[in-house]
Amino acid sequence: MKVFVGLCLLTIAVTTPVDKKLGDHWSYAAGYEECPDWVDPAKTIPKPIEKICGGTLECPGYEDVANTNCGFGARRVAAGKWVGTNVNIRKGGQGYSEAFKRLFNYITFENEEGGRINMTAPVITKGYLNQEFDLINSTMHFFIPSDLANPPAPTSNLVYIEDWEEITVYFRVLGESSGKITEAEWEEEFTNLSAALEKSEIGYNSFLSVVGGFTDPWSQQQRTEVMLVGA
Repeated sequence: MKVFVGLCLLTIAVTTPVDKKLGDHWSYAAGYEECPDWVDPAKTIPKPIEKICGGTLECPGYEDVANTNCGFGARRVAAGKWVGTNVNIRKGGQGYSEAFKRLFNYITFENEEGGRINMTAPVITKGYLNQEFDLINSTMHFFIPSDLANPPAPTSNLVYIEDWEEITVYFRVLGESSGKITEAEWEEEFTNLSAALEKSEIGYNSFLSVVGGFTDPWSQQQRTEVMLVGA
């Protein structure tokens, strides 16, 4: 999973929300209204989050934040526990695959209790950027089910448990799995998201890019989100 690292470098005009007759079904599935300049009839419709979280998988608690602007959705994500590991970005895609495997091993057997922990959504990948907006570090995380107040410790020293505070995230959605999304598409989505937030005068952390994978690669309908965290 390659995370786009050149945020906020381009200025793109953002207009009023898309007319209901344009891409309305897509906007419903995505969870926000698309801007007219960005409507693409060929864009794959994503799986609605309501059919994932609380349906097939547990997700961290969240509530939608009211938003009358086009081009992005907003939600408040509840505090919770997450298991994480560092990604070796020098290995490219292999580094992300290895990170996912370490986390998957934790929830299947590489924990102090040796038991299974339910898979959740989303799989979060964070990209940390320097002042030049170059990627300098990356981490990957699984949400720990809410009924595990005291999750078992990992047996691998490369895996760790974290407590995350409640945050507000802003997102755009793609209906493809991360492995099928091109570098140009990552760039376009993050650039559009940052432009939409700036147009709306919403502050965000410009040195942290986040990707959320809500569906497995074999799902017929996919949902992948690019996210920026509120400042």
